[in-house]
Amino acid sequence: MWTPINLKMTTTDLETSLSKMQSFLETPAGLEPQDFLDRIEHLTILVAKSGHLLAKAKFIQDDIVNTGLMKAIEDGLDKKLTPSLINKFVSTNAKNINYLVNWADRINASATHQLDGIRTVISYKKAELNL
Repeated sequence: MWTPINLKMTTTDLETSLSKMQSFLETPAGLEPQDFLDRIEHLTILVAKSGHLLAKAKFIQDDIVNTGLMKAIEDGLDKKLTPSLINKFVSTNAKNINYLVNWADRINASATHQLDGIRTVISYKKAELNL
């Protein structure tokens, strides 16, 4: 059964997975029809996995921000600083996970764009054959 504990993943694990995905996205597709089909298969999996990693990264991000806000309240910063300044202070403490959240989001978008590009090339090649 699913529980939030299943979402536990270290930032190092996230960074390793995202790095592998980034490397794949930076690799050219190839020119043969089978290369395109293989690439589409891998990209669809990558979109699903990167979306899952994005959700995990946001879960960690929310945990870090929540912990930071609770600590700020415990330290009495809510009486010394404005709410917006406390939020800024807390979010800067989460800068590493913010980076991973943004990276996972961009990987997901890049994979989607690559899929669209490959579909366009396939459509173009089909049209060429019909001429």
